[in-house]
Amino acid sequence: MTKSLFLLSLLLTFFSVKYAFASLEPDVLSKSTVRIVVKKPNNAMGVASGFLWQKNHWVVTSLHVMDPHPRSKIIIDFGKKRRLAKVSRVFPEADLVLLEVVNPPKGWRPLNQIKQAKPEYREHVTALGFHHGALAMSTRELLKGYAKPEVLKQFLPPYAVDTLAKTNIPDVEFPIYYLDGSLLPGFSGAPVFDSQGRLVGIGNGGLENGAANVSWVIPATNLAKLVNSKLRVLPEGLKSTSELFTLDKVTKAQRQPKHRQRNMVQLPRLSNLFVTKAHAGSELDTDNELLPPLYSVKYQGFEFVKVKSRTLAELTLSSATPNEFNQVDQLFKSVYGNFILDISSLSFDIYSDAFYGINIAVPRGAELYVDAQGYLLARSATLCRLCFYELQYHARMLDEKQQATLNQSPHRFFEQKALEHWEALNEEGEYVEYTDYRNITAYGGNRFVLNALFANFSEPLIDSYELNYVSIATNRDSWLQAQAINNRFDREYLDLLASQAQLNCHQVNLSITQIDLCESLHSAYALLMSVYLTGFSNRFYSI
Repeated sequence: MTKSLFLLSLLLTFFSVKYAFASLEPDVLSKSTVRIVVKKPNNAMGVASGFLWQKNHWVVTSLHVMDPHPRSKIIIDFGKKRRLAKVSRVFPEADLVLLEVVNPPKGWRPLNQIKQAKPEYREHVTALGFHHGALAMSTRELLKGYAKPEVLKQFLPPYAVDTLAKTNIPDVEFPIYYLDGSLLPGFSGAPVFDSQGRLVGIGNGGLENGAANVSWVIPATNLAKLVNSKLRVLPEGLKSTSELFTLDKVTKAQRQPKHRQRNMVQLPRLSNLFVTKAHAGSELDTDNELLPPLYSVKYQGFEFVKVKSRTLAELTLSSATPNEFNQVDQLFKSVYGNFILDISSLSFDIYSDAFYGINIAVPRGAELYVDAQGYLLARSATLCRLCFYELQYHARMLDEKQQATLNQSPHRFFEQKALEHWEALNEEGEYVEYTDYRNITAYGGNRFVLNALFANFSEPLIDSYELNYVSIATNRDSWLQAQAINNRFDREYLDLLASQAQLNCHQVNLSITQIDLCESLHSAYALLMSVYLTGFSNRFYSI
């Protein structure tokens, strides 16, 4: 009898565990996932995701979202119910904090088990969280990538390494899980599950590297160290660390009057660097007015989500490789000459596909959309299919032969892609590639971006010439092409460029003709830079 009861107990335990981890069920797991808002006294907010752990009043999230100011408030959103929280335990090296909630609402389910083993290479994992503090929860499908050594330092831009090496929040030598894709802003602290619904880690990120984002997963095995930590207060150095994680912040901005759109690229003032702007809101009950709306576009298996707007000065300042931006400057001057422009304040909207970790850029305010023919395009007062300037994208999956070529020789793969693009252009004209401006950038993990320049300046008997600048980004499975098309080069415009050579567009007493020329030059530069900014998040760096 005792033996039968024992076997029955084992059987029930087996089936209960099997049932609990049978599959990923977002509806069930959503009752364990919460939205984190840190209200700060300087009219700013930290936004993140988090999850209940072991007890219904314990919430785990990212430490860097916390604020050491004594008047800051930690607010946990349990759906429509909000609760205040306080710091209970801290694990600085992993960038983790355990919060204790006052009077937690009923009906929520703490997670209490983890997957001990490291996810396999190319294994699908799912993050559940709140994009940039949005009220709606969403999932992000990601792939476990390969990196060796798989430590945080390998993916951080130098400015972040310098600061974090001093604060040790987190430890730059900390073992992490590398993702082929990229977590979206606001997914710091998000639970990350395998296909069976087992907790494998905690999402972390919010750092910037030019147009790219930097994100990673903290192994769930560190939760035991967090719970057992003796540190119960926010550590010194947290403020310095927190300032680096710019994508997990929102600040108030005054509402601006609407202006009629002009036929030019807008040149906004330099603002507080690296802080997302939104409309002013009131206190706790209306802080969602601060949050930018989620905007995304689906195209050919990609989902591009708008993650930030940045000036070129801001992108350059956060970049680990700012000198690479000089490629566009050199290209522009070789075509147009030495005009003096205010390029630092050119502004761009950055979109990211989380699964592939690929980023694209458009001039700020341009609409990214898919037209009736299925093409991904950018549209504004200066960008359209019939305008002088056009920005378009094409994407395809790689077949087995292309994948083999890419694995064996990335240069041969891109040589073929450049040839295919040249052949497509020459179906309608006589184009030449200017090979001095061909460049291949490696991002690690078999991810590359080709930049190449084509034009038909030598073609006879045509009224207007075209400059075609292209980026082709590829990982193991797919490739995405972005191309800037500039058809402004008619005889009248070429004569104007020659007559106004070396014009200083900073001057205040410009003629109407000169103002129009400067606006066209800014538009042309922004078009080239938009294509150049195509790239991948989580770039590898030598350590």
